Amino acid sequence: MLKNDGFTMIETLFVLFVICILSCLTIRLHIPSQNDDIMIENLSQLLNQAKMNAMIYKEKTYISFQKRKLFIQSIHFNKEYFLPKDLSFESHEMSYNEYGNINKAKKIHLYSKQRTYSFVFQIGSGSYYVQ
Repeated sequence: MLKNDGFTMIETLFVLFVICILSCLTIRLHIPSQNDDIMIENLSQLLNQAKMNAMIYKEKTYISFQKRKLFIQSIHFNKEYFLPKDLSFESHEMSYNEYGNINKAKKIHLYSKQRTYSFVFQIGSGSYYVQ
């Protein structure tokens, strides 16, 4: 007598199809967080560039955080950076003095679909970190 103890080909294909669909959905959920990390790194590089510009040229560098863009302005350096449509800043202005310092501690929020990032600027040093 023939004994069938395995799965049929149709059952195996159905299980593989379900696994593929579930993996596609989970991969799609993780892609935006990588884009947010890249955006935070780009913004950090721009802020560091503005601070270095203030220190090298010994001039005041103004930074304006607007809803969808970051605008950096000084005599030797002007840069306008537009955020993607799913990110936005709260409006705020600050400046680096000729030593790369700021005169007031600040916390600036960047809103994403998944979470809110905070750029926390420390008084005097002009350094910052992202929460």
